[in-house]
Amino acid sequence: MRSVRVTRAFRVATAALAAATMVGAVASPAAAETDPGWVSGWLGDTTIGAAGAPARTAGLVLSSTGATNPRVTFDLSGLAGVATAAFPDWCVTDAASVTCPMPPTATPDEFGTLNGTLPIMLRAVAGAGDGATGTISYTALADGVEGWAQQATVTVHAGPDVIDLVDEYVSGAATGDQLAMPVAVISAGDQPANDLRVTLRFPIGLEPAAYRNCRYGAGDQLSTIVVCTVGGELTPGARYEVPGGFTTTVGAAAVGDKRITQSVAPADTAGALPEGVVFTRRDADRSLRLRQVGEPVDVIGAEHQSPAGQYYLRGIHGAFDVVALGATATGSVGGTVRVEVGLRNDGPGVPDGTISGDNAARFTFTPPAGTTVTGSPAGCWLWGDEESGETPTTWYCPKPGGIFAAGETYLVAFDLRIDGPAGAPGEVRLQSPYPRVDDDPANDTAPVTVS
Repeated sequence: MRSVRVTRAFRVATAALAAATMVGAVASPAAAETDPGWVSGWLGDTTIGAAGAPARTAGLVLSSTGATNPRVTFDLSGLAGVATAAFPDWCVTDAASVTCPMPPTATPDEFGTLNGTLPIMLRAVAGAGDGATGTISYTALADGVEGWAQQATVTVHAGPDVIDLVDEYVSGAATGDQLAMPVAVISAGDQPANDLRVTLRFPIGLEPAAYRNCRYGAGDQLSTIVVCTVGGELTPGARYEVPGGFTTTVGAAAVGDKRITQSVAPADTAGALPEGVVFTRRDADRSLRLRQVGEPVDVIGAEHQSPAGQYYLRGIHGAFDVVALGATATGSVGGTVRVEVGLRNDGPGVPDGTISGDNAARFTFTPPAGTTVTGSPAGCWLWGDEESGETPTTWYCPKPGGIFAAGETYLVAFDLRIDGPAGAPGEVRLQSPYPRVDDDPANDTAPVTVS
């Protein structure tokens, strides 16, 4: 890689990810007949350690469809006094600017768009203190396609720092399995980290093992929060892992996709424990420990930039049965009756929509013939085809919250005016079963009758 260094200091606040930009050709008579295509570039903000820390690699994603000579130019004057930037040999350097073509490793996606990642190695200069910031200005363009400058922020962090290395997806896990969830970090600061704090969130159905140096508490959505303090000095640039991983059992409540999140921090700077959680110790005969793996590195790759990681389990089958609950009411013509309808989860699996942000259960309610809904619950609405010209009579009711606990019943009340003789019964129907069709589809519908 070629290194570019400039000599001016800046200080701004840490920014969120820089917005992607897509640029197209400026309209002109000549361009009207030929489409020059498009090109876009995206570079996120990056935090780097102070001088003496391993370099960080930022990855700029360059994308193009139908463009000739797609490329990106960089103005590095905003890094003066803060950091140096090194680029691959196939880039061209001119004073404080750099021009890079589409990376030779770029590949097309399913839509024919060419995508490549350009690695930029960033290293703090001596004297750049904690919180010092600079900017990288970049412009994506191509022949006949003009662009405009975007910026990404580079921030210096002095002191110990750690990065989580876990981003793992697992298929085929089943109820009763005992898994070894990896816990792996790299020491990314300019100073050693003394002791490590690991914070984990286990969703309902995944059961963490007991360790002497961990504390356990109940989190939201029936989750379990675990905070562990692992002793030892973490040398800058060195990778560490928990031998054998963190033992995790797939319990009977697990069904569908599950994600265990983990975050890491030097124990001295980790801050307060998660708010609103009461922690206790569990009886245990072992402790979490770290061991160094390999020799310290001088450069950290673009794929490792965050103190947060995840362990994602796909499609746990589990066993569960959600039952539709109908109702029966008696009244006279012209009178009003109330019916309570809904769902019950007979378990043992717990539908969990917290990953997708979706509701864990939903149903539709169609009132009996000869009745009219005069009162409906909050959170339910009429559901039908607006373009058909017919007034919908079916109601859609999602269960609030992200989980549907085993043994839980969800009921809502509708007021029905009896307009005439009893007709065909109404119906409660489990709608779009989540996360899959349950184990007894026969009870996914139930009648609602008024006599």
